[in-house]
Amino acid sequence: MNTNIKMYHSSNQSQQLNLAPQLLNWLKILQVSSVELSELVDHELVSNPALETVQPEDSVAAEDFASEALPSPADEIYLSGSEVGERLGVLADIDDEWRQADEPQLSSSHVLQEKHDFMMDHIATASGLQDELEQAILFSDLSELHAKAARVIAGSIDGRGYLDASLEDIAEETGLNVLETRMVLEKFQAMAPAGIGARDLRECLVLQLMAQDSDTELAQMLVGNWLDHLAAGRAVMVAEHLGVDSEDVEAAFQLIRTLDPEPGRSYESVQVEYVEADLEIRNKNGELHVELLDERLPKLQLSSYCKRLLDARQGSKADLDYIRGKVREASFLIQGISQRQDTMLKVAHQIMRVQGEFLSSETGALQPLTMNKVAAMIGVHETTVSRAIANKYIRTERGLFEMRSFFKVGYRCSDGSSVTPERVKTQLEAFILSEDALKPLTDAHISERFKKQGLKVARRTVAKYREELGISSSKERLIRARRRAELAIAV
Repeated sequence: MNTNIKMYHSSNQSQQLNLAPQLLNWLKILQVSSVELSELVDHELVSNPALETVQPEDSVAAEDFASEALPSPADEIYLSGSEVGERLGVLADIDDEWRQADEPQLSSSHVLQEKHDFMMDHIATASGLQDELEQAILFSDLSELHAKAARVIAGSIDGRGYLDASLEDIAEETGLNVLETRMVLEKFQAMAPAGIGARDLRECLVLQLMAQDSDTELAQMLVGNWLDHLAAGRAVMVAEHLGVDSEDVEAAFQLIRTLDPEPGRSYESVQVEYVEADLEIRNKNGELHVELLDERLPKLQLSSYCKRLLDARQGSKADLDYIRGKVREASFLIQGISQRQDTMLKVAHQIMRVQGEFLSSETGALQPLTMNKVAAMIGVHETTVSRAIANKYIRTERGLFEMRSFFKVGYRCSDGSSVTPERVKTQLEAFILSEDALKPLTDAHISERFKKQGLKVARRTVAKYREELGISSSKERLIRARRRAELAIAV
């Protein structure tokens, strides 16, 4: 691990942080799964002579090393354990800080660009859709407020790649108005992989068509207004209605058939992955308790042998410098793991506090919870929360759950309470189950019913949830009801 963090000053006293690889290693430690972290620790134990497992009778902490044993160059910062947490939020803002910072007079723009590229190239490799979206936002030209909204949107993308929250709820979460939120969504859709962030099937297909180099105007129009005729193979009829060549319509339909109706699925791993619980939440005597499951990780300490060598100053200057460097690397790893476990515990306590109903009962439902709110509760950047829950699992009495699954953007009710999309879907099903079969509720009618209950759910959101539940449109339900009635009369 390279361990340099440099600060330098320009003539006007402005400061710029040179984000060192050791900070990026901390961010990686925070993000990796327990299995990967165990492998990383095993590798470090083999490659770093200053790192060893704890022996009960001989524990050596970083503080036991004399300060003169760890001299730092004047331009290097040695971080304490408490400072690690404060630094973890740096990465999320590093791009904006780099762009806005004054250029030191001794550094050319070319040199600064190389430093910027180096920092960004060493960010932990994206492991899925969420990481790809985060990096797209990081490199975008969005303002800080709009980037925050984009991250809320990214966190509301479901497994299919669709937006699983309404613009109204995202606006309320971020403090923007709906018009601004729509603008941010459009920018998000443009920089995200094609089709990601769509609110329904038609928008998903149109976004993919817009991303293609060829002229897809006819195909976009067919998706918008004639998609139902695609499966029925009515190219000739559509062509006659539009007054265009039937071959062009058929070619457009063929193009549409090549699109992915669920682009998010391509980011799901096809490998069989073995996961281990990182934490456990159990009900003990009527109270929930959270416990960190870190038995797999060996307890680490700095080498007592290296300490003796440094104290005695035995060896050449090159040898002692090498040992000092390895001691720093080992110390940073120990601090990073400690910070990782502490952050995971803090996040898990907030999950336990908010999702107590779900964790305590077989019938309990998840409550709305966002990474932004948890970040504010524990005093870190929301990107830190995002990394802390990535690839992590919690064992509960209801089974093993990915930590990310406890985070849900909710719908705000008129009484100030919130409900999750799952509860909205449950209520939507109830509305349709109790409807008059010969007078089925339209999506607009259902939206109005939600409004009367103090819940603002847009018509297109109702349509999206209805499709996800596999419920046909009101027109199709009416046709089926009439057929059943006709058959009943005939019998």
